[in-house]
Amino acid sequence: MEINTDSLVTFIIMWGIPIFMVFRGYFKLDTDDKKSAMKDFRSKRFILTIGFIVGGVFLTHLGVLFAINILKGIGIAILIIGGIFSTIEMWKESKIKSVPILILVSFVVLINVT
Repeated sequence: MEINTDSLVTFIIMWGIPIFMVFRGYFKLDTDDKKSAMKDFRSKRFILTIGFIVGGVFLTHLGVLFAINILKGIGIAILIIGGIFSTIEMWKESKIKSVPILILVSFVVLINVT
């Protein structure tokens, strides 16, 4: 297992900075807002949409970083599931707004598969 240095730097920047900013923002919240944020993060809707998309992209990026194709494949599968759930959720609200989500997720999957 060989790690590409360029991929490692990209991984640290792409995941480290947003995670740091989210934690910093979370710790600045008052108690009621923290409870509300945790309730939102634990909701079925959040996990099936944003959670699956972010988790899939994270696993795909780990698979590319460590050159593990099975991990990359699992990440792409989770990303597809999250994209489908996001499209369905957005379809309930607005049919026109759901099309860009489907196109964007399809494009990301196409880039990662080839």
